[in-house]
Amino acid sequence: MLNKKKKLYWSLQVLGWGIFTLGNFTFNYLTSHKIRLEDIFYSFLIFSIGILFSHFIRFFIKLYGWHTSGITTILHKVAILSILIGGFHITLLYLLSSVGDSLMIEEFSLANFFGLSGTFASIYFMWGILYFIIFFFRNFKREEIKNLTYQSKINEIQLNKLKSQLNPHFIFNSMNGLRSLIDEDKERAKQGITQLSNILRHTLTINRKKLIHLDEELNLVKDYLNLEKNRLEERLDFNIEHTKECLHFQIPPMIIQTLVENAIKHGVSQLINGGVVKVECRVIQDNLIVSIINSGQYNPLEKDQIDKYKSSGFGLENSIQRLKLIFNGQADLEISNQDENTVLTVVKIPKI
Repeated sequence: MLNKKKKLYWSLQVLGWGIFTLGNFTFNYLTSHKIRLEDIFYSFLIFSIGILFSHFIRFFIKLYGWHTSGITTILHKVAILSILIGGFHITLLYLLSSVGDSLMIEEFSLANFFGLSGTFASIYFMWGILYFIIFFFRNFKREEIKNLTYQSKINEIQLNKLKSQLNPHFIFNSMNGLRSLIDEDKERAKQGITQLSNILRHTLTINRKKLIHLDEELNLVKDYLNLEKNRLEERLDFNIEHTKECLHFQIPPMIIQTLVENAIKHGVSQLINGGVVKVECRVIQDNLIVSIINSGQYNPLEKDQIDKYKSSGFGLENSIQRLKLIFNGQADLEISNQDENTVLTVVKIPKI
């Protein structure tokens, strides 16, 4: 059975030469006002020889690899081959027509011969150019799909590599805090264990998800902040705000949790009196804007501080790369000092 590519090729061959032959037959009929057997025979010859010779051109092009030549070279080669094939075509028509009593033979002249040769040469030239256009278009689409598939695989590999770095260091601190809390406040300890199990379960299932709903991420952040509250007690205050419109957005898992973790680790926990962490979510021009505001100071000019932020297993640099890969550069993450005592981290995420 013929594959789709071959079916398309032969369908176009039959359609193209069929239209040309029908047009030529119609012209002869309108000229003579009658249907003659020799016109039918002549039309059949045009159709058969046309398909045979155009297929030969395709075979010749593939045999000598003209596809790899430049456009100018291709045009020159196709033009020369078309002139030769056009001459062969009309010669074969004359020879086959000579078998019967044909007007074509009776009206033979060099002028007619070269005129008809030029006509068929033009047809074969246009056929050759059309063949190359279709060939290059199909290959362009194939290469484009191939490149997109390759890029998708590269992005997936990089994304999985980033996910594999997930190792929340706060889990160990939380477990130590819960152990000491068991004797002091059993109810708070039970709540803490539940919150920690939620975070662990979320961490174990993260590799199966590229995006999650915002409310799922905020629940994780809330559990994390409550665990840190058990550890830091009065040194930490936090608040999470969002509108209903924000819940329609999907975000990379643990992207906000990572930024909140950095805010506490490099901000609040470094202050003697502690501080505040606020998470505010709003929608601006079809983009989700997540602002993490925390007590502390961020100095991007200090290399040691940059290295601290990057050294966390799933830190800022990691988050920036994930956003870039998932949203094709349309997402953004910026960190700056809102004032001398406050750090502002802003994440912009487009709607998918």
